[in-house]
Amino acid sequence: MVTFFDAADHLRRVVPISRWTPVLGLAALVLCLPLWRRVASRFGWRPVPTLLALLSLAGALALTLSPRGWWGNHKSLAQCLPSQWSQVAGAMAKVGANLGSLLNVAMLVPLGVALVLATRRVGWPALLVALLPAGIEMVQTVIPGRQCSPTDYFANALGGLAGVALGALVDRRCRARERVAEPVGQPPAAFTSS
Repeated sequence: MVTFFDAADHLRRVVPISRWTPVLGLAALVLCLPLWRRVASRFGWRPVPTLLALLSLAGALALTLSPRGWWGNHKSLAQCLPSQWSQVAGAMAKVGANLGSLLNVAMLVPLGVALVLATRRVGWPALLVALLPAGIEMVQTVIPGRQCSPTDYFANALGGLAGVALGALVDRRCRARERVAEPVGQPPAAFTSS
């Protein structure tokens, strides 16, 4: 029988949490809370999804960029980059193969959803969630106790793109409801002057 403590110990080994993770998370929270309304106002984004996007980004960065111990990294960036298509296929085949990989997929889903709902766009949020994991993996080569991994990149990018797709579906449904709710004969709310 697996006890709660066994499960917690296993999860701690799988989830990249260190004593620095809450510190980085708190610092990111302190930055996000006063800025989210300004960001939403500046770019014309929807406020609540903007806050959720910033918090999702802060959480992902705190989880992936916090040091895990003081031992050095085992791979350089050049060693992380697949040099053959078979290595790319092998890294992609490992996505979702274990709990750690599934958690890597799930990590950027909220960011993808929130960005689409905040901006009501799909293109650049999809580009961001595809490029962000590449930046994370590159930075991990210089963070103590972290290693870059092509499998982690593909898992993060897949999750982010799945979030963008989910956000697009939710946004489409919200827009359909808004059109149904508009009075007949009135111009859409976006075209009326305030």
